[in-house]
Formats: sequence, C-alpha cells, structure tokens
Amino acid sequence: LSKQTKRINGVQKHRDDATSAVLKVAGQYSDTWTASLSIVPTMGKTTMKAKTISKLVKTKRQGGYISKKGERGSGMKFKLETFATVSKFQPGTRVKYGPNPKRPDSKSFKRYAGYQKAKTVGEALKFGAKVADLMWELERGDYKVLGGTRPDAQEIAAIGKSTFEKVKSQLSSFSGPNGCPVKLNDPAAKEKLEKEEKWRAERLKRVEKRANDMKLKVESIKEIEASTESADIRLQRRVADAIARQKLSSGKKIADADVSEVLHHWGFSENIARINVMQPGQKYVYSDTVGAIRARSFGFHPTPPTRRYPFFTKLLNKWCSDNKPAGLSAKFVCTAINLNCNYNGRRHRDQNNEGPSIIRAFGKFKGGKLRYWPKDVKKNPRPSLDAFNTKDAKVYDLAKHTVVFDGNRAHEVDEFQGERYSVVFFTASGHGKGKPKDVEFLRNDCGFPFPTTGDMARLKKATA
Repeated sequence: LSKQTKRINGVQKHRDDATSAVLKVAGQYSDTWTASLSIVPTMGKTTMKAKTISKLVKTKRQGGYISKKGERGSGMKFKLETFATVSKFQPGTRVKYGPNPKRPDSKSFKRYAGYQKAKTVGEALKFGAKVADLMWELERGDYKVLGGTRPDAQEIAAIGKSTFEKVKSQLSSFSGPNGCPVKLNDPAAKEKLEKEEKWRAERLKRVEKRANDMKLKVESIKEIEASTESADIRLQRRVADAIARQKLSSGKKIADADVSEVLHHWGFSENIARINVMQPGQKYVYSDTVGAIRARSFGFHPTPPTRRYPFFTKLLNKWCSDNKPAGLSAKFVCTAINLNCNYNGRRHRDQNNEGPSIIRAFGKFKGGKLRYWPKDVKKNPRPSLDAFNTKDAKVYDLAKHTVVFDGNRAHEVDEFQGERYSVVFFTASGHGKGKPKDVEFLRNDCGFPFPTTGDMARLKKATA
C-alpha cells in the first residue's frame, strides 16, 4: 500500500508535450478519451495554462454539476489506431510530408512549412511539429509513415544529441487516450475503452441526479480548482461525503448497504503507482487512500482527500466498528483505508504495513474471491511470489465475510464480473511519528481507532 504515496489522491503525472496537455483536459473535463472540448485544432502553443483550462471549464459547466460534453466528432478526436501508431514512433521513424494543408493566414501554416521537408519524426519535432500534430496530420493523410527507422547515430548527427534526447522523452511519455485501462497494443483495447467510457458516463449521470436531489451547491471554477481534483471526481466525492453525513447524523448502525451506497458515488482516481497489483498490460487501477500514511514528500500525515471528505471516511470507520469481524478478541486499530474499484489485484505483498488489516468487498459482482497465503512468513530472503501453490491459499468470499489478514503476506483476487469495491483498513508504519494535531483530527473528525503502542501489541498478539 505504501506505493500509493507516490501518487496521493490520483494526481495525474504531468507531461511536457501538447498532446498530454490536451488529453489531460479532455480526460478531466469531458471524461472521454476524445478531446471533445472546443479546442482550436491548430495547436499553436505547447502547453495549456490553468487560466485557459478554467475558461474552458467555465464554458462547459455553466448551469450544471458536471462538465458539459461537446458532441462526438467536434473539436479534437483521434482514433485508437492513431494513438497506437504514434505510440510506436522513434526519433528516426521515416516519414514523408505532403503539400501544406493549413490555411495560408494561420500560424499552423507557417509551422507546417517549417517541418514540411522533415524526413523523420525527430526532424519534424525539431522543426516545430508537436506530438499532437503527428496524430492530427496522420489521420488526415498530410504525411505518410514510410516504414523503417534511421539509426540513432545518424539521427543524432542530423538533429543533435540534446534534441534527440528531448524527442525520445516526448515520445516515451506518450501513453495514449485518457481513460484507456490497457496498453494500446492490447487487441481488446477499443472494446475495453468503450466499456470504460460507458461505465463512467452512467456513473456521472447517477451522481448528478443525486446532487440535484440533495440540492448540493454547484461549485465555482475557483472552488473546483482549489481541490486539485477534476470537476467530475470532485462532484462524485462531494456527493459521497454528503450521503455519509446524512447517514451518520441519523445515529443508526452503519450497515453494508450504507457502505455500498457511498462507494457507488465516490470518485475513484486512476492510480498509476500501484504497479504491484496491476495485471500484465494494465495501465492504472481505480484506487485511493484516506487516512494517514507515510510519504517521502510530507512524512506521516493525512492524505488530501481525508481532509476534504471526513464524513465519508468517518462512515467507513463506523461501519468497521459496528460490524466487528467474528473471532477478533482485541480492539482493532488502523490509520488508513485503501479503496479499490473494479480490478482484481494480482498476487502481491503490501509494504510498510504494521499489524493485521481488515478487508471486505461490496457491490454487485460474481467471483472476486480473496486468495491468501497465511504461511508466507519466511524472510531473508522472502520466497518468490510465483513459488506459492494455489492449493496452499485460504480462499475467502469477501462479499459475505469480513476478513482479518496480514497484507504483508502474499494475496491476490480472482477475476470477477460486475461492479466490485473493496475496502482495506490498515495501519501504516511510522504512525508513532504522527503529529498530535493530525492524530486528533483522524480520531475525532474521521473516526479512526488510531493505535497506541499498547493497542497494536495486543492486536498483534490476538491475531498471531
């Protein structure tokens, strides 16, 4: 779980090229893999500043809770095959440009003239083309990919060492359409992308209706930007937090259905850092952490979503307290909660957790059972994860049972069909360094049973 510290709250990895800037805006505000915002396709600037983004969002969000989509086909839109082709480009990929297709009075006409005689992708980028241009102009037949690659030594001689490295960096950072859950060479990429788009659209429609029914305040652009979250994720999380607040105010016991409901509205981020749980070819997983963990960048502190959505977090902790797992004799303590959606984690071990964890799954799904190897205790060296026999694993149906387990030992999740959420309550190592003010917030505002040294010792002994 500690690997999530590399990407708290799913903040997207920034890239320098214009393509990524456009795709980032498209992914955040239109929530589709096409850049369907009304962006001028001449791509005259390398980056899109926050002020520009705000202006776009304001135009698209007037009078509503979520981003208003442009019609498919308007603005920028690229085929998945185009992404796949460009993703394979090297600096020395040989190309041949045709006549200048731009309007003579446009800036793009002058830029195109600058790289029109380029013989490779590297030369084109050196003389003014952008990665987004490579996609736009490829689909329109403005240049041809001749096949073959000029050797690196020759390419460096033609464009210079520094430019060569810059071009390599630009091309290597190109990851394809936002929202595509798998790599572009996956034969099922198009099908999976369409499925993902449909799921997101349905989810947003449901959340917007709930926000309207609850008369939730429509936030200003400034308020949304202050959260550092996309407009759509921000709305989903606000709705989940508002639902949690209502349920907590009733004073009733928190049931499984209550947790399912708030998770059904929570805005999950695309987490690219949890590589240890991703299946081969997978680009990201929907995974967030609320509570406090240790990160190199800020030490042991609450994650940003914890501060923003304390009622959501408190409801999860109250559920854990109200539905104590059978057979657990000691007080359960934890500092954080890992939230997962719609992925089956491959065999892995969590890192830097202390003591046992509690796990439960919610949603409507079939399959998705937990396989856990309790005898994975050998150290120095630890055995390879592939060395374990599936026959030695304990199998748990998390849809029906709440399980206490040690996340530092090998475990995995079976494939499943449907919509599946899992919630993992755990203690992050280093919790003893938590600041008193943070611990007070976690206990009082979020309901965390934050561990003392004695609590943790008793819990470990009870679950040994």
